[in-house]
Amino acid sequence: MGVALKINFTKDALRDLACPEGKSEIYVYDTHTKGLAVRVTKAGGKTFYVIRKVNGKDQRRKIDVFDYKSTKLPVIREVAEKTYANLDVILVEEHKKCLRESITVNEAFESMIANKAKLAKSTIGDYTKTYDNYIRPMYGDLALIAVTNDVVLELHAKTTAPVIRASGKMSPPRNRSANKAVSLLGAVFSYAIVFYKDEAGARIYTYNPVDIMTALGNWHDNKRDKIRVNPNELGAVISNTIEIGDAQPQREVPTSFKTASAAVLFMLFSGVRPGEIEKIRKDYVCHKTRSIVFPPRDKADESDALKNSEEFHLVLNDSAYCQLLYAMRQASGDYVFAGVDQPKISESNVRDFLSKVSKSLIDRKHLPRKILRASFISIAERAEVGAFYIKVLCNHDGKGQSVDVTDGYKTAYLSEIRRATSRVEDEIYSNAKVNKEYVCRGLLQTLRPLDTKILDAKSVSL
Repeated sequence: MGVALKINFTKDALRDLACPEGKSEIYVYDTHTKGLAVRVTKAGGKTFYVIRKVNGKDQRRKIDVFDYKSTKLPVIREVAEKTYANLDVILVEEHKKCLRESITVNEAFESMIANKAKLAKSTIGDYTKTYDNYIRPMYGDLALIAVTNDVVLELHAKTTAPVIRASGKMSPPRNRSANKAVSLLGAVFSYAIVFYKDEAGARIYTYNPVDIMTALGNWHDNKRDKIRVNPNELGAVISNTIEIGDAQPQREVPTSFKTASAAVLFMLFSGVRPGEIEKIRKDYVCHKTRSIVFPPRDKADESDALKNSEEFHLVLNDSAYCQLLYAMRQASGDYVFAGVDQPKISESNVRDFLSKVSKSLIDRKHLPRKILRASFISIAERAEVGAFYIKVLCNHDGKGQSVDVTDGYKTAYLSEIRRATSRVEDEIYSNAKVNKEYVCRGLLQTLRPLDTKILDAKSVSL
């Protein structure tokens, strides 16, 4: 390898440079500025570069094209000095940029789902549904680095916009879906910021563009529906639920009406979340305490774990417990509430059954599944059950900004929780004016005595 050609860069010297015969290009270095070179091509083109060895390899960075009239050599030398001194840092940043541009939103989402060990199957399903509906079609193939504030605002606006339903009618603004989609995109970015790093262990993403939503105050207010069964309608809802469940089907085909009627009454008398009905296994039922013991989540029963993944004792009043016994008589499998030829009753089974109940009411009021939990909580307040006991009954956790910090110090014995849920039961009957024995399917007289020792010894907390 020959010695590199060096000259003092002046405009005249650069103008007179020419590529030797038989070569396609040469590099000529400046004698005054370290690393500054000019590339001279066979065609006569001349371009300034900075050349420096980094990790044993020559690295070149273009500065500018030489023009005899317009080139200012002091400026070229100044840029060259800074580039030469910082070339290792520049290379790192360029590598980060290359990595950032190579990772798409789809890849980051799939990586998050694969690597977050504590995500429940139901959560993964919910995330995937939201992602596939709102994010993947328009933004999935974008590089993460291309997701700007404007992209986030566009996603929120487009998802909010009403759409034409199958019935041909326009939907209302989809505020909840819009918040949910953008929140999920924010979660993907939060994951990417922590997960993706360069060879030196430095983060390649440092900014979450979804932060613009809070900065601008663009989140839609997520207000819970203020729904409950009117106390004056409780009797009709309960009676119609039992009557429809007991009615013979019009065709000689099996139905889930009996099980669905028990599920509806169970939700009303226990306050359980609608999605938790199908998770109740027969071996979760503790007959000694008339409660359901949901185990903490593990890989063996992940699909049957509750929302917060913790062990939970759902203490039941007599009416709720009798619905369990009645439902178990209809099911031969592992789950208390079973569907027709299915191990678990489906959400649609309960939803369709409630639709039949609502049609039998005088005002034909719509009865979504969550109205039963909402009614239980409202009736508990009316029965003057303490707020802490209501939280325990409904399995509200002790975390979050809205939680009373003193709740973290409180515990309640199962006997106290049973008294609380029994007060809710009494309040329901006080308003419904229906016979308890009738609601309990004639099973009250068959109940075995409670184990008061366990009830008085076992305590629970948020």
